Order: sequence, then C-alpha cells, then structure tokens
Amino acid sequence: MLLLLIGGFLLQYPQLIPFVDTLDPNSFFDLSRHSFGRLIMLLPVTYAALVFGIRIGLLVLLAAISIIVPNLFILEIPITADDIIEIIGIVIIGLVVNLWLESYETDKHHRQMAYLRLENAQRELQRMQQNLRFYLKQITIAQEEERRRIAQELHDDTAQDLIAISRKIDGYMSLHPALPSSDEAYFEDVHQHLNRTLSSVRRFSQDLRPSVLDDLGLIPAIEWLAPELDKHFKFKTEIQIIGKPRRFPVETELVLFRIVQESLRNIGKHAFADKVWLTIDFSDQATYLTIKDNGRGFNPPERIGDLAVNGKLGLTGMQERARLIGANLKIDSVPSQGTTVTVELPMATDSKEHTY
Repeated sequence: MLLLLIGGFLLQYPQLIPFVDTLDPNSFFDLSRHSFGRLIMLLPVTYAALVFGIRIGLLVLLAAISIIVPNLFILEIPITADDIIEIIGIVIIGLVVNLWLESYETDKHHRQMAYLRLENAQRELQRMQQNLRFYLKQITIAQEEERRRIAQELHDDTAQDLIAISRKIDGYMSLHPALPSSDEAYFEDVHQHLNRTLSSVRRFSQDLRPSVLDDLGLIPAIEWLAPELDKHFKFKTEIQIIGKPRRFPVETELVLFRIVQESLRNIGKHAFADKVWLTIDFSDQATYLTIKDNGRGFNPPERIGDLAVNGKLGLTGMQERARLIGANLKIDSVPSQGTTVTVELPMATDSKEHTY
C-alpha cells in the first residue's frame, strides 16, 4: 500500500524524478500523466479498504487527496474543469469502493455468523438426539430389567403359592372322601379356578420375559411365541429361516423379539388377518427380519415418527427400539393388501456366530 502511494505521488510530481519527467505525458493509455496518476491513487485506497477496513481506507483516501490537490497549484498549466471533475470522481469512486467493500465484508461476516449459528444449532440438535437416545436406551434397559424381575417373582412366588393352594385342596379332598356332593363340587370349582389362574400367571410371566429367549436365543423364542399368539388371535404364522442362523448380543435379540411380539399383537388386534409370514434372512451383509400379513392394511405416513400423533405408539416404539441396536425399520402398507414390517440389522462386529 505504501509503495502504491509513493508511485502515485511520483506520477503526480514528476519534476522530483528527472526520468519520470521525461516520459511522454500522453503515453499512459491515452491519458495524461496527471490523470493516470490520479487513477493510480485509487489502488492504495482500494487495497487499504479491502485489507484493513473502511476506516483505514478513508484515511488513505484522504492521504491520496492531500497528494493530488496541492499539485493543482504547483502545475504551471491552468486548472481545467476536467481536473476538478477527475478529482471529484476519484473522491466519489474512493468512497463508493470503501462503502461497497465495507458492505461486502459486513455481509460476509453476517453469513459467517449465520453459518456458525447453524452449525452450533445442528451440533446442539445432534447432542440432544444422542442424549435422547441414551435416555431411551437406559429407560428400555430399566424396563426390561423390571419385566425380568416381575416375571421371576410371578414364577417363583405367585405361581408357587397357587400350586401350593391347589395341592392343599387336593389333599383336603383326599382326607375327606365322604364330603357332600355340594361341597365336593365347590372345591372342584375352586380347584379349576386356581388352575386357570395359574395358567394365566405363567402365560403373563412368559409374556413379560420368556425364559426361552435367555436360555436358547431369538429363533427358539420366536418359534415359541408365534403358536401362542396364533391360538390367541386366530391366525396362522409361517416361519422361514434363510441362511445360517447366528446369535447376537442379549440386548439385540431382546429388541428383535419385542419387535416380532409387537408386530404380531398389532396384526391380531387391528389387521384382521388370517395369515402371517415371518422370515429371518441371515445374509453376509445384514440380518433381515420381515413380518408380513394379509390383513386390511392402512395408509402409513411419510415418517414413522408421525404415527405417534395418530396414537399408533406401538409402531413408533418399534422404530425407537430398532434404532437402539443400529437397525433400520420400515413399514409398507396398502389398504386391503396387508402390511409388511422389515427390520434391517447390519452385520455388527460384536455379533456372535452360533448355530441353533
């Protein structure tokens, strides 16, 4: 910038440098030497405004004018209107350049700040989503642990107490073979009621946390679950296993089991289907779980999360469970043509190869 000012100064005062003074005054692109020198003074003004901002740019503009104006009185030729117009034009151009560059830098700064705010908002949103998924995972773990505890208590305490009461009734009837027929019918009715209650408690315990899932794994648990729900909801489930079955971490198998359980229950409660096809495809790249029915279907929204607004919390819960294990859940449904739920679980490094 200083060199540009010095160059413009020498063009304005060529008498200070003999060599410059000998140059043809009309050889600068058909401009006079002084006109060219005045235009050259715009370069340091523009450079200062671009690099240092409008304040330094205006100071340099004042310095350029202080160099140009005295030369009007030193020149031996008379001052013309063109000289005055050139100087006014240079002042106006210098001001416009400073204002334009300031506006450009301001807009650039605003864009940068807006971009930074957007990045911060995105990072904050990602952090909130990660925290939400962490909390959902912890809630799911706590829920499953509570299910396990209740199922264990029902099996170990409630069911055993009912069995003990039933045996006492049997023992009492054995010790009193000559009971009146009315009393015997009464005790028999109580005995049957106890057996029905015991069956319900066992079914409820298995529904909360089937022991077969912990003991044998996902496929045996599904093979146990499907016939149970078939009898309850009056449909027929066909199970097909493709590829070599493999085991997954406990939490992964539990999530897949819950998705199958929720899907079959939804079919039984809402689809009015009589046929269900359940397929597990163990490919080299991923595991695909598909539940398809021939029920009445529905019009799914563009996003599964919107189902919660319509009260379909079960499907939304299935999606959230799938996300916890890194799986993708997709729901395809057409009215009167059934519904298909597909879960894609990419091959994970922590999956455990195992043949059932």
